[in-house]
Amino acid sequence: MQRTRKPHNKSIPFFNLMRMEFLMSNLSGISQNPNSVRSSADSISSRHYIDRTRSRSWSRRSRLLLLLVVALGLVIFFTALLLGTQVYTLSRENQSLRANLARTEDNLHQVMPELKKLQADLDAFVRGKLPRLRSLKYDEVLPLEEAYLKNVTFTEIVNHDSRAHEYKLVVQNNTRALLWPEIQLLVFNELGIQIGSSEIGTRDPNALKAGSLGVGEIRSYSAAIRLTDKNAMPIYFMIRVPKQVESVAEPLEVDADN
Repeated sequence: MQRTRKPHNKSIPFFNLMRMEFLMSNLSGISQNPNSVRSSADSISSRHYIDRTRSRSWSRRSRLLLLLVVALGLVIFFTALLLGTQVYTLSRENQSLRANLARTEDNLHQVMPELKKLQADLDAFVRGKLPRLRSLKYDEVLPLEEAYLKNVTFTEIVNHDSRAHEYKLVVQNNTRALLWPEIQLLVFNELGIQIGSSEIGTRDPNALKAGSLGVGEIRSYSAAIRLTDKNAMPIYFMIRVPKQVESVAEPLEVDADN
C-alpha cells in the first residue's frame, strides 16, 4: 500500500515576496526598454569609477597627512633633543661658574685682612711723611675749620670713558676786616705723590678770580681739579693758605727697595 506524499507547503516570507516582485518588475522593464539596460550599466560603471577615484584621492590625502604627521613628530623630537642638550650644557657651565665663584670668594675672604692691613700701613706711612693730608671722599661735606676755610665737597663726574673731579669750597670771613682769599687745593694719589691742583685768588694764570670778602661774609667757589694724568685717581687732598704757610709740602719719594 503506497502512501501518497502531500506537497509540503512552506510559507514564503514577506520580504522574499517583495524582493521577487521587485526583480520581476525590473525584468519586465528591461524587456520592454532595452536602452534602459545600457543606461543603467553606464550609470553603474560611472559610479564605480567615481568610487575608485575618490578612494584613490583619499588614499593620497591620507598618505600626505601621515607624512606630515611623521615629519612634524621628527621635528619636535629633534628640537626637544637639541634644547635638552643645550640646557644640560648650560647647567654644567653654571655649576662650574658657581664653583669658581665660591673658590674666588673664599680666596678673597682670606686675602682681605692682609689687604686692609697693607692699606692701613700705607696710609700711616703717607700721613707720616705728609701729616696734613686728608682722605678724599666724594659726595660728602668735609669740614675744614682752618683759618677762613669752612668745608669742601668733592664730586666725581663720569662721562663715557672719561672722568672729571670737581670741588666746592666754602669760605667765611671771621675777621673784623676785609679779606682777599688765596687758596691752593692739592690732590695726591695713594702713594702721596701730587697728581693735580686748583687755586683760588692766587697769581696762577689758571686760578679762579676771588674778590674781597666782607666781615662775616660766606662765599663758595667751584671748579674742576687739573690732573697731570687723566687716568690718575685722587686719594688724598690738602688745602693751603699761602700767606699762612711758608713751606710747600714735598711729595712722597718712594724708596725703590720697598
